[in-house]
Amino acid sequence: MATIKDVAQRAGLGVGTVSRVLNGSGYVSDEARQRVLDAVRDLNYVPNAQARAMMTRRTMTLGVVLPDLANPYFPRLVRGIEDEAQRHGYSVILLETDWQPANERRAIDILRRQSVDGTILVDVTLSDLLTNLLIAANIPVVLIGRGAERQDVPQITVNNYKGATEAMQWMFSKGHRRIGFLAGPEHAVSAKQRLRAYLDFMGWDAILGDELEKHPELPIAQTDYSFEKGREATEQLLWKHSDITCIFGVNDMTALGALAYLAAQRISVPDTLAVFGFDDVLMASLVHPPLTTMHQPVYDMGVAGARLLIERIKNAEREVQRLVFDPVLVVRQSC
Repeated sequence: MATIKDVAQRAGLGVGTVSRVLNGSGYVSDEARQRVLDAVRDLNYVPNAQARAMMTRRTMTLGVVLPDLANPYFPRLVRGIEDEAQRHGYSVILLETDWQPANERRAIDILRRQSVDGTILVDVTLSDLLTNLLIAANIPVVLIGRGAERQDVPQITVNNYKGATEAMQWMFSKGHRRIGFLAGPEHAVSAKQRLRAYLDFMGWDAILGDELEKHPELPIAQTDYSFEKGREATEQLLWKHSDITCIFGVNDMTALGALAYLAAQRISVPDTLAVFGFDDVLMASLVHPPLTTMHQPVYDMGVAGARLLIERIKNAEREVQRLVFDPVLVVRQSC
């Protein structure tokens, strides 16, 4: 089995140069990098992960904690994380929590035992607590999707308020004034921000999002981010507010659930009732009618998250960055 010394000899370079190429650290000229990669290929060299971890104090693994892989929003995000991680020689350990705080705590314990080099937390409910636990263990952290303001860790968010406002502007431009809203889970920051934009745009800015039960006159049905709950919430919404002309789903899965219910009831979309989503998952373009929605650059967010984390691993003193992505209106046939 070839060793790093064999690679160095084959490339005609020092062991230190080969190590910098393999670990993705320090400057190496393009020519030297290519010579190392050619030697690795020719010798079929496979680094000993355990030995490398002992020398570099790195395992070349990143942890990712997220709530729900059944939601097609998250696999696209993970693909971006994994692609960027692989470009830098990292592997990814993925843990799903099903939105349960106890599972989030368990995931952090697992990642600490695995000695991951860094962790990306995606839409976790215990954001501050988990971040503090990881920082205490000297594990760099990047947050994706959370709205909490922290100055000590990089964050990637979407401008949910702006996106939901632009969605409402489109619905109004189509003549809709009585718009029903399928509100998301109370613990999700993104859902709260989209609900806030809806309430403000409709002129209900004095109403607090966590006091909806006090306002049954509002055309709002509480749901989660799932297809089935979206369908159930649509039935409840129309039973109480039969005069609405458009339904705004907090995400695409709830909006797709609304489309399914309306199709089963033979309610024409968009002629009788329009539907609007948020996310632009693949299925949004495949259903009939195709779903008008707000596109989130989810893959790019994943790439950026991995990039920020790897930069943080290599340089803990690097300036903390906060990236905010803007959703983009995608007009299809449902609204």
